[in-house]
Amino acid sequence: MPRRRVRPMILLRLAIVALATTLISYRAAGQTPATRATAPASALVEKPWEKLSHKKLMEFGEKALGAEPQAWKHGETEHFVFHFQELADAQKVGELAEAYYRQIQMDLGVTQDRLTRKNHVFIFNNGNEWQKFAKVVRLDDWVMGVARRTELFLFSPQESRFATGALGHEITHCIFYRFVSNPVPLWLNEGFAEFESVHAYAKFRGLDETRYGSRRPVHYSLKQLLSATKYPKEDVSKFYAASERLVRFLLTQQDRRKFLPFVQMVASGSKSEDALLFIYHDSFKSFAAFADAFEKFNRPPPPRNEP
Repeated sequence: MPRRRVRPMILLRLAIVALATTLISYRAAGQTPATRATAPASALVEKPWEKLSHKKLMEFGEKALGAEPQAWKHGETEHFVFHFQELADAQKVGELAEAYYRQIQMDLGVTQDRLTRKNHVFIFNNGNEWQKFAKVVRLDDWVMGVARRTELFLFSPQESRFATGALGHEITHCIFYRFVSNPVPLWLNEGFAEFESVHAYAKFRGLDETRYGSRRPVHYSLKQLLSATKYPKEDVSKFYAASERLVRFLLTQQDRRKFLPFVQMVASGSKSEDALLFIYHDSFKSFAAFADAFEKFNRPPPPRNEP
Protein backbone atom coordinates (compact mmCIF):
# COMPACT_ATOMS: atom_id res chain seq x y z
CA MET A 1 0.00 0.00 0.00
CA PRO A 2 1.28 3.48 -0.80
CA ARG A 3 1.43 5.99 1.99
CA ARG A 4 -0.75 8.45 0.12
CA ARG A 5 -3.72 7.66 -2.06
CA VAL A 6 -7.21 8.92 -2.78
CA ARG A 7 -10.09 6.90 -1.44
CA PRO A 8 -12.67 6.04 -4.12
CA MET A 9 -16.19 7.35 -3.63
CA ILE A 10 -18.02 5.18 -6.16
CA LEU A 11 -18.59 2.19 -3.84
CA LEU A 12 -20.82 2.62 -0.82
CA ARG A 13 -19.47 1.26 2.42
CA LEU A 14 -22.04 -1.06 3.92
CA ALA A 15 -20.37 -0.90 7.29
CA ILE A 16 -20.61 2.88 7.72
CA VAL A 17 -24.25 3.01 8.79
CA ALA A 18 -24.62 -0.37 10.47
CA LEU A 19 -21.42 -0.36 12.47
CA ALA A 20 -21.55 3.35 13.28
CA THR A 21 -25.09 3.04 14.63
CA THR A 22 -24.09 0.08 16.77
CA LEU A 23 -21.05 1.75 18.28
CA ILE A 24 -22.81 5.05 18.90
CA SER A 25 -25.54 3.28 20.83
CA TYR A 26 -22.95 1.39 22.88
CA ARG A 27 -21.03 4.56 23.70
CA ALA A 28 -24.16 6.50 24.56
CA ALA A 29 -25.29 3.82 26.94
CA GLY A 30 -21.82 3.23 28.34
CA GLN A 31 -22.05 -0.41 27.30
CA THR A 32 -19.97 -2.88 25.38
CA PRO A 33 -21.47 -5.30 22.83
CA ALA A 34 -23.58 -8.02 24.38
CA THR A 35 -21.69 -11.24 24.99
CA ARG A 36 -22.92 -14.60 23.78
CA ALA A 37 -23.62 -17.43 26.21
CA THR A 38 -20.45 -19.08 24.93
CA ALA A 39 -17.89 -16.68 23.50
CA PRO A 40 -16.65 -17.73 20.04
CA ALA A 41 -12.98 -18.57 19.55
CA SER A 42 -12.56 -15.30 17.65
CA ALA A 43 -13.96 -13.08 20.46
CA LEU A 44 -11.59 -10.37 21.65
CA VAL A 45 -9.94 -10.99 25.00
CA GLU A 46 -8.50 -7.94 26.74
CA LYS A 47 -4.96 -8.47 28.09
CA PRO A 48 -2.10 -6.39 29.48
CA TRP A 49 0.79 -5.73 27.09
CA GLU A 50 2.98 -8.28 28.83
CA LYS A 51 0.44 -11.08 28.27
CA LEU A 52 -0.03 -10.61 24.50
CA SER A 53 0.95 -13.64 22.43
CA HIS A 54 2.66 -11.51 19.80
CA LYS A 55 4.32 -8.17 20.56
CA LYS A 56 6.74 -7.71 17.67
CA LEU A 57 5.82 -4.64 15.63
CA MET A 58 6.90 -3.20 12.31
CA GLU A 59 8.01 0.39 11.70
CA PHE A 60 4.55 2.00 11.71
CA GLY A 61 3.43 -0.09 14.67
CA GLU A 62 6.41 0.97 16.78
CA LYS A 63 5.70 4.62 15.99
CA ALA A 64 2.02 4.21 16.89
CA LEU A 65 2.66 2.38 20.15
CA GLY A 66 5.26 4.88 21.35
CA ALA A 67 7.54 4.44 24.32
CA GLU A 68 4.73 3.52 26.75
CA PRO A 69 2.66 0.46 25.76
CA GLN A 70 0.74 0.86 29.03
CA ALA A 71 -0.83 4.02 27.62
CA TRP A 72 -2.91 1.74 25.41
CA LYS A 73 -5.38 -1.00 26.22
CA HIS A 74 -4.66 -4.29 24.47
CA GLY A 75 -6.47 -7.45 23.44
CA GLU A 76 -6.44 -10.16 20.84
CA THR A 77 -8.57 -12.48 18.77
CA GLU A 78 -7.56 -15.60 16.88
CA HIS A 79 -5.67 -13.73 14.14
CA PHE A 80 -5.39 -10.12 15.38
CA VAL A 81 -3.82 -8.14 18.21
CA PHE A 82 -5.62 -4.88 19.07
CA HIS A 83 -4.38 -1.68 20.67
CA PHE A 84 -7.20 0.70 21.63
CA GLN A 85 -8.81 3.12 24.07
CA GLU A 86 -12.49 2.17 23.71
CA LEU A 87 -13.26 -1.50 24.34
CA ALA A 88 -16.48 -1.29 22.30
CA ASP A 89 -14.46 -0.27 19.24
CA ALA A 90 -12.01 -3.11 19.61
CA GLN A 91 -14.71 -5.73 20.19
CA LYS A 92 -16.74 -4.72 17.17
CA VAL A 93 -13.71 -4.37 14.88
CA GLY A 94 -12.41 -7.68 16.19
CA GLU A 95 -15.65 -9.40 15.28
CA LEU A 96 -15.60 -7.87 11.81
CA ALA A 97 -11.91 -8.58 11.23
CA GLU A 98 -12.34 -12.28 11.97
CA ALA A 99 -15.42 -12.39 9.73
CA TYR A 100 -13.39 -10.82 6.91
CA TYR A 101 -10.60 -13.33 7.52
CA ARG A 102 -12.97 -16.28 7.16
CA GLN A 103 -14.68 -14.90 4.04
CA ILE A 104 -11.42 -13.94 2.31
CA GLN A 105 -9.96 -17.35 3.10
CA MET A 106 -13.05 -18.93 1.54
CA ASP A 107 -13.04 -16.67 -1.53
CA LEU A 108 -9.36 -17.33 -2.19
CA GLY A 109 -9.78 -21.03 -1.57
CA VAL A 110 -6.79 -21.27 0.76
CA THR A 111 -6.54 -23.56 3.75
CA GLN A 112 -3.09 -22.64 5.07
CA ASP A 113 -2.14 -19.25 6.49
CA ARG A 114 1.49 -18.61 5.60
CA LEU A 115 2.02 -16.52 8.77
CA THR A 116 2.05 -17.67 12.39
CA ARG A 117 2.19 -14.15 13.81
CA LYS A 118 -0.94 -12.04 14.22
CA ASN A 119 -1.94 -8.80 12.55
CA HIS A 120 -1.77 -5.69 14.72
CA VAL A 121 -4.64 -3.20 14.66
CA PHE A 122 -4.34 0.26 16.26
CA ILE A 123 -7.54 2.24 16.94
CA PHE A 124 -7.00 5.93 17.72
CA ASN A 125 -9.76 7.95 19.41
CA ASN A 126 -7.89 11.20 20.05
CA GLY A 127 -7.61 13.50 17.04
CA ASN A 128 -4.37 15.08 18.17
CA GLU A 129 -2.72 11.69 18.68
CA TRP A 130 -3.88 10.53 15.27
CA GLN A 131 -2.54 13.68 13.60
CA LYS A 132 0.81 13.21 15.33
CA PHE A 133 1.00 9.65 14.07
CA ALA A 134 -0.14 10.65 10.56
CA LYS A 135 2.53 13.32 10.41
CA VAL A 136 5.30 10.96 11.52
CA VAL A 137 4.41 8.32 8.91
CA ARG A 138 3.52 10.96 6.28
CA LEU A 139 -0.18 10.38 5.75
CA ASP A 140 -2.44 12.99 4.19
CA ASP A 141 -4.55 14.97 6.67
CA TRP A 142 -7.84 13.48 5.46
CA VAL A 143 -6.79 9.83 5.82
CA MET A 144 -8.87 7.92 8.39
CA GLY A 145 -7.21 4.53 8.03
CA VAL A 146 -4.23 2.85 6.43
CA ALA A 147 -2.82 -0.66 6.11
CA ARG A 148 0.90 -1.39 6.13
CA ARG A 149 1.62 -5.06 5.39
CA THR A 150 0.37 -6.90 8.53
CA GLU A 151 -0.58 -3.75 10.47
CA LEU A 152 -3.74 -1.63 10.34
CA PHE A 153 -4.25 1.88 11.75
CA LEU A 154 -7.70 3.45 12.18
CA PHE A 155 -9.01 6.76 13.49
CA SER A 156 -12.29 6.54 15.44
CA PRO A 157 -13.24 10.02 16.72
CA GLN A 158 -14.99 9.93 20.07
CA GLU A 159 -17.35 12.76 19.16
CA SER A 160 -18.53 11.32 15.82
CA ARG A 161 -19.20 8.16 13.88
CA PHE A 162 -16.74 5.33 13.80
CA ALA A 163 -14.33 5.51 10.85
CA THR A 164 -15.55 2.37 9.10
CA GLY A 165 -15.22 3.78 5.59
CA ALA A 166 -11.66 2.51 5.38
CA LEU A 167 -12.03 -0.58 7.56
CA GLY A 168 -13.19 -3.21 5.07
CA HIS A 169 -10.79 -2.13 2.34
CA GLU A 170 -7.74 -1.82 4.56
CA ILE A 171 -8.34 -4.95 6.64
CA THR A 172 -8.58 -6.89 3.36
CA HIS A 173 -5.09 -5.70 2.42
CA CYS A 174 -3.76 -7.02 5.74
CA ILE A 175 -5.48 -10.38 5.40
CA PHE A 176 -4.54 -10.78 1.72
CA TYR A 177 -0.89 -10.38 2.73
CA ARG A 178 -1.23 -13.36 5.04
CA PHE A 179 -2.05 -15.62 2.10
CA VAL A 180 -0.09 -14.02 -0.77
CA SER A 181 3.44 -12.93 0.05
CA ASN A 182 4.62 -11.43 -3.24
CA PRO A 183 3.25 -8.17 -4.69
CA VAL A 184 0.40 -8.45 -7.18
CA PRO A 185 -0.61 -5.96 -9.91
CA LEU A 186 -2.10 -2.72 -8.66
CA TRP A 187 -5.54 -3.39 -10.12
CA LEU A 188 -5.72 -6.79 -8.41
CA ASN A 189 -4.50 -5.49 -5.05
CA GLU A 190 -7.02 -2.64 -4.95
CA GLY A 191 -9.80 -4.46 -6.79
CA PHE A 192 -9.79 -7.38 -4.38
CA ALA A 193 -9.83 -5.02 -1.39
CA GLU A 194 -12.75 -3.09 -2.90
CA PHE A 195 -14.63 -6.29 -3.69
CA GLU A 196 -14.26 -7.75 -0.20
CA SER A 197 -15.06 -4.44 1.50
CA VAL A 198 -18.62 -4.93 0.23
CA HIS A 199 -18.83 -8.69 -0.32
CA ALA A 200 -17.43 -9.89 3.02
CA TYR A 201 -19.52 -7.43 5.02
CA ALA A 202 -22.68 -8.32 3.08
CA LYS A 203 -22.08 -12.01 3.78
CA PHE A 204 -21.43 -11.27 7.45
CA ARG A 205 -24.64 -9.25 7.85
CA GLY A 206 -26.81 -11.18 5.40
CA LEU A 207 -27.32 -8.12 3.18
CA ASP A 208 -28.03 -7.87 -0.55
CA GLU A 209 -24.77 -6.46 -1.91
CA THR A 210 -26.25 -5.84 -5.39
CA ARG A 211 -27.99 -2.82 -3.89
CA TYR A 212 -24.72 -1.15 -2.99
CA GLY A 213 -23.08 -0.25 -6.29
CA SER A 214 -21.56 -3.59 -7.30
CA ARG A 215 -23.77 -3.77 -10.44
CA ARG A 216 -22.85 -0.35 -11.78
CA PRO A 217 -20.98 -0.34 -15.10
CA VAL A 218 -17.55 1.28 -15.16
CA HIS A 219 -15.98 2.55 -18.38
CA TYR A 220 -12.21 2.18 -18.19
CA SER A 221 -9.66 0.84 -20.66
CA LEU A 222 -9.04 -2.81 -19.82
CA LYS A 223 -5.49 -2.84 -21.16
CA GLN A 224 -4.71 0.37 -19.28
CA LEU A 225 -6.16 -1.13 -16.11
CA LEU A 226 -4.13 -4.34 -16.36
CA SER A 227 -0.85 -2.56 -17.08
CA ALA A 228 -1.11 0.15 -14.40
CA THR A 229 1.85 0.28 -12.02
CA LYS A 230 0.85 3.48 -10.22
CA TYR A 231 -2.35 5.31 -9.41
CA PRO A 232 -3.68 7.55 -12.18
CA LYS A 233 -3.54 11.29 -11.66
CA GLU A 234 -7.15 11.58 -12.81
CA ASP A 235 -10.19 9.29 -12.57
CA VAL A 236 -8.83 7.54 -9.49
CA SER A 237 -12.32 6.53 -8.40
CA LYS A 238 -12.92 4.94 -11.80
CA PHE A 239 -9.66 3.01 -11.47
CA TYR A 240 -10.76 1.57 -8.12
CA ALA A 241 -14.26 0.82 -9.40
CA ALA A 242 -13.01 -0.81 -12.61
CA SER A 243 -10.55 -2.90 -10.61
CA GLU A 244 -13.33 -4.07 -8.30
CA ARG A 245 -15.53 -4.82 -11.28
CA LEU A 246 -12.88 -7.03 -12.89
CA VAL A 247 -12.24 -8.94 -9.66
CA ARG A 248 -15.98 -9.42 -9.26
CA PHE A 249 -16.17 -10.79 -12.80
CA LEU A 250 -13.44 -13.35 -12.07
CA LEU A 251 -14.87 -14.41 -8.71
CA THR A 252 -18.58 -14.49 -9.53
CA GLN A 253 -18.75 -15.27 -13.26
CA GLN A 254 -15.83 -17.68 -13.65
CA ASP A 255 -14.74 -20.83 -11.85
CA ARG A 256 -13.78 -19.49 -8.43
CA ARG A 257 -11.25 -22.29 -7.98
CA LYS A 258 -9.12 -20.71 -10.70
CA PHE A 259 -8.80 -17.36 -8.95
CA LEU A 260 -6.05 -18.39 -6.53
CA PRO A 261 -3.86 -19.98 -9.26
CA PHE A 262 -4.30 -16.75 -11.22
CA VAL A 263 -3.27 -14.65 -8.20
CA GLN A 264 -0.26 -16.88 -7.59
CA MET A 265 0.79 -16.66 -11.24
CA VAL A 266 0.81 -12.85 -11.37
CA ALA A 267 2.42 -12.75 -7.91
CA SER A 268 5.24 -14.82 -9.43
CA GLY A 269 5.83 -12.16 -12.07
CA SER A 270 3.57 -13.05 -15.01
CA LYS A 271 1.71 -10.26 -16.77
CA SER A 272 -2.00 -10.07 -16.04
CA GLU A 273 -2.99 -10.59 -19.66
CA ASP A 274 -0.82 -13.70 -20.02
CA ALA A 275 -2.02 -15.17 -16.72
CA LEU A 276 -5.68 -14.59 -17.62
CA LEU A 277 -5.34 -16.49 -20.90
CA PHE A 278 -3.35 -19.29 -19.30
CA ILE A 279 -5.59 -19.88 -16.26
CA TYR A 280 -8.92 -19.26 -18.01
CA HIS A 281 -7.99 -20.81 -21.37
CA ASP A 282 -11.02 -23.14 -21.28
CA SER A 283 -13.33 -20.13 -21.40
CA PHE A 284 -11.33 -17.64 -23.48
CA LYS A 285 -9.19 -18.47 -26.50
CA SER A 286 -7.99 -14.89 -26.94
CA PHE A 287 -7.72 -11.68 -24.98
CA ALA A 288 -10.34 -10.17 -27.28
CA ALA A 289 -12.78 -12.90 -26.22
CA PHE A 290 -12.04 -12.18 -22.55
CA ALA A 291 -12.47 -8.43 -23.07
CA ASP A 292 -15.78 -9.02 -24.85
CA ALA A 293 -17.11 -11.20 -22.02
CA PHE A 294 -16.06 -8.65 -19.43
CA GLU A 295 -17.70 -5.85 -21.42
CA LYS A 296 -20.98 -7.77 -21.47
CA PHE A 297 -20.74 -8.28 -17.71
CA ASN A 298 -20.03 -4.57 -17.32
CA ARG A 299 -23.17 -3.43 -19.12
CA PRO A 300 -25.88 -1.64 -17.10
CA PRO A 301 -28.23 -4.10 -15.39
CA PRO A 302 -31.93 -4.06 -16.24
CA PRO A 303 -34.05 -1.76 -14.05
CA ARG A 304 -35.19 -3.22 -10.74
CA ASN A 305 -38.87 -3.87 -10.18
CA GLU A 306 -39.09 -2.42 -6.71
CA PRO A 307 -42.11 -3.50 -4.62
